[in-house]
Amino acid sequence: MGLIPRTKLNLAMMAHGKPPADLECMATMDDITEENGNYCEFQTSPSGSWHVALFCSDVVKQLLSTQFHTFMKKVQEADCKAELRRLVAKGPPIWLEDKHALPLPEGDTHICQVWFAKDNEERSAKLDGAVEGEARETLWKELQELLAAMEDDKEEVR
Repeated sequence: MGLIPRTKLNLAMMAHGKPPADLECMATMDDITEENGNYCEFQTSPSGSWHVALFCSDVVKQLLSTQFHTFMKKVQEADCKAELRRLVAKGPPIWLEDKHALPLPEGDTHICQVWFAKDNEERSAKLDGAVEGEARETLWKELQELLAAMEDDKEEVR
């Protein structure tokens, strides 16, 4: 199942939607239904369009809480230079992301909000612990310096 858009016009007329029939969480394989109260949508920027999440709400909430911290842990525990290079190249994450279950439409840059049907609440998609602006640039520079030092070291990262 690909991106399921919810246009601004649809939202103006119907607010948020209901889960499509046979929607299943890509992580837990649980059915996503109104009865289960586990349906959510995500808003992408800059278009402002809403889309059906292919994860259940519990998985989305877990990612919001852990995705930045997981990135930092992976950087600290990287056991090969290639993995560290990939992480550092992308930079510290700010916003919730998953290219399979929360795909961005062409032209959009990030997920800015999520909506949880159970409590009818829109929340920021900014990751717990994430830093922005100058703080993010400083962190990214430190990570790049770490990578450069490791590149200079001829031995394998341990």
